[in-house]
Amino acid sequence: MKLAVVIPWFGRELKGGAEQHAWQIAVHLAARGHAVDVLTTCCRSHQDDWGTNHLPAGETSEPEGFNVRRFPVGERDRPAFDLVCDQLLSLPLETLRLGVSPIGPNESKIFVDELIKSKELLDYLAAERENYDWFVFLPYLYGPILRGIPLVGERAVLQPCLHNEAYAYLPEIADAFYASSRLLFVSEGEQELALRLFGPGIAEKSYLVGGGVEVTALSAPPESGRNGATAAGRFVLYLGRKDPGKNVPLLLRAFRRFRAHRPNSDLRLLLAGHGTADLSGQETGTVEDLGVVAEAEKEKLLRECSALFQPSQNESLSRVILEAWMHGKPVAAHRACLATAVAVERAAGGWTGSSEEDWAGLFGEVHRSTPATLTNLGANGRRYAEGLANWEQVAERYERALEATTTEGAMRSRLDGAQIDQFLPNLSFGDAISNYALWIRDELRAFGFRSEIFVRHVDPRVERECTVFSPEALEKSHAAIYHHSIGSEITPHLLNFSGPKCLIYHNITPAEFFEPYRPGFARILHEGRADLGRLAAYFDISCGDSTYNMQELESVGFPHPAVVPVPVDPGKWNLAPDAELMARLQDGRTNILFVGRVAPNKKQDDLIAAFAHYLGFDPDARLIMVGQVENDDPYAEHLLALIETLDLSDAVILPGSVDDAQLAAYYRTAHLFWSMSEHEGFCVPLVEAMWFDVPILSFRSTAVPETLDQAGIMFTGKTELRQLAALAFLLVEDRDLRDRVIRAMRQRRRAFLPAFVSPRIEDLVDRLLSSSRRHPAGVC
Repeated sequence: MKLAVVIPWFGRELKGGAEQHAWQIAVHLAARGHAVDVLTTCCRSHQDDWGTNHLPAGETSEPEGFNVRRFPVGERDRPAFDLVCDQLLSLPLETLRLGVSPIGPNESKIFVDELIKSKELLDYLAAERENYDWFVFLPYLYGPILRGIPLVGERAVLQPCLHNEAYAYLPEIADAFYASSRLLFVSEGEQELALRLFGPGIAEKSYLVGGGVEVTALSAPPESGRNGATAAGRFVLYLGRKDPGKNVPLLLRAFRRFRAHRPNSDLRLLLAGHGTADLSGQETGTVEDLGVVAEAEKEKLLRECSALFQPSQNESLSRVILEAWMHGKPVAAHRACLATAVAVERAAGGWTGSSEEDWAGLFGEVHRSTPATLTNLGANGRRYAEGLANWEQVAERYERALEATTTEGAMRSRLDGAQIDQFLPNLSFGDAISNYALWIRDELRAFGFRSEIFVRHVDPRVERECTVFSPEALEKSHAAIYHHSIGSEITPHLLNFSGPKCLIYHNITPAEFFEPYRPGFARILHEGRADLGRLAAYFDISCGDSTYNMQELESVGFPHPAVVPVPVDPGKWNLAPDAELMARLQDGRTNILFVGRVAPNKKQDDLIAAFAHYLGFDPDARLIMVGQVENDDPYAEHLLALIETLDLSDAVILPGSVDDAQLAAYYRTAHLFWSMSEHEGFCVPLVEAMWFDVPILSFRSTAVPETLDQAGIMFTGKTELRQLAALAFLLVEDRDLRDRVIRAMRQRRRAFLPAFVSPRIEDLVDRLLSSSRRHPAGVC
């Protein structure tokens, strides 16, 4: 591969985490035979003036086997930038809201454009985009990164080195994540933070590659004896910049508190790194600021410390934690920093804390722990670090991520160009069956077939995706896929079609749900269900989109029906949610969500009644029921009357049909997905809620247990609504319960990824084309 690594400043001597990571990427990928160019500026480092060209422009070669191209930086409006930057830095973390810019659009543009500027670098990216396989941009924050990603299009790879800070909430940052073809993360926590900030649309293009330290150098045996700064007893070590941004003042206050409770402890605190620590108020001899230390002294400190404490909340990996683990030392990390806290918890390699009291307690934990306990924790950490921080393994993960491609179906070479069309009563915007048909069409085209969708009724919003049905269109098809979910006048034409054909069954809502409200529609449902038994004699090939539906096909005589689930692609949400909605829905109130068309079988009336009881536990909650509402629908009028009767007008929202950006906003701000539906053939919104990490509470009926499996909480009765409301409140408030449910959902949702469903479509088409039924001669 030919790779470009794009970073604002670059050099072997730079000590920043992203800079060291970029150097190692270039070194190790070049060593594996890849052509690597580093594209950077003439600015020397993050600490130098960003508008000054400290280094000459042009190309140089490094002895490690890669090239460096430097481009001049231009003048920047530093006063304007500083004003915006100060505004961002002044914002408390707890005031930041997902999907909502913390500053106005003009200020956001100033921040991005005046960070560091290099027109020549951007011009090179635009001119040379076709000459590289991939452009790896890092870190996420700077102008050449954010403005460069759109210039190289589908060749953009972002290695964000992401922190949970005000900068990450800017819309330009979200755009960079959505526009990149691949996202590479150095830690599990960093990846989780990105999913939290930007939603599930980035999930399937995200890769955990790791990174960090040179294992060989750190595996050297410890030196014997003690000397210098570490000679006097046990100590906890801090390595890094000694400034408020790294939470060093918190660490010092916590140590002072610890000493107040344990005045006779021999445990000391040593700090090493750039900057100066304020040691006022500390007992003499208990805390020492060593300043910047040489590499050999740093290694010695790591070998001899009792533990390493890393209180920073702004880390994407923390190289020093990995270094400490590689020396077999336990570490403490800040609970609010996902990158470090997740690593510590999953490695079982130390402790986490958040408040000053917590960190004082962690000093006490080190004081009380036996050498064997500390050794065991450090050994756990080392095992974790060896997998994440070994550069040979990291380089292999880079190669797998960058070489990953979507393989085309095996059908392409076997029957290229044949016509396989789909037929269904209607195609509607946002409808699950319609989306399923669109996905199948795209799969068929990817396999090499010609494929169109023909419907009786067309939603104007998707009119470009389909054609109005005619018998002549059917006659031109080599094979037909018929979606059956309701009685339709196109059904007889499919029965008479003599070519290969397949029926996909999405279930038909029992008519009795609609009889009190829309008796005419209930008759159509009766007809559709009556048709199902007659269809069995005409379709040798059939499938249901769930086992529940497949079993119904079996029960009416379809021979050997298969199951082809509805695929749910999180990539659909690779977009910015509606910002206005995101702001409005993050006002401190609890958001209870249900998604599904307004229909009697969905039992929105039961949900409203149960929600009235929920308000007894959580008075400021609101219920949001998203879904299409038919004009002059008596059931919808029934819901509105019930809302008024229960005096819930300020607490229940029925937004009707919404676009994807609005639906993403509802999902991303929801605290609970609550369904009282009594008839579902599959229920796509349940899987969508899984991808948004929204815990699910659902009535156990029809296909719901199959779709959820163990991913959610189901109930079987509706008589005790107050008890049900109490369960809903528990699922909203109990963090441990929520975490258990979300972990199960993260496992279950992967079963419905397109990559798992596509082979089943391929098998279905294989059966279809191998069918004994054939077109009459000359039709194809």
